Amino acid sequence: MSALGYPVSDCDFPKASHQMEVFLHEHLNNNLFALLAFEEAALAATGFLQVFNVIWHPAAPNGTYGRIINILTLPDYRRQGLAREIMKGLIQKAHKLNLSYLDLDASPDGQPLYESLGFTLLQAKHPPMRLIL
Repeated sequence: MSALGYPVSDCDFPKASHQMEVFLHEHLNNNLFALLAFEEAALAATGFLQVFNVIWHPAAPNGTYGRIINILTLPDYRRQGLAREIMKGLIQKAHKLNLSYLDLDASPDGQPLYESLGFTLLQAKHPPMRLIL
């Protein structure tokens, strides 16, 4: 998680690890799809597509959309096209699933890649808000 910018303390690591393992077991290849890139035996890059079912909305008339999460290329493997290939594969999967649209949060480094694949910046009509429970 720290590679994604989410540091996990030593005391929280066992709980975080367990929660992620349970989540992946329940959702992987159901409403969460992963693509991994390896260089020899080493994991080089990852990306996930999470599918959401929603009530009808003009932007999602079939009731489903996707969110691209955790696109990560480890430093030694950057600038080799791995993230682009993972993104193309996730977009292809979204088409096969007949999703209405895809969302993602872009880092400054990733934004040019996502724009080159057709993603556009959104101007929030209604600003997002959150309540921490």
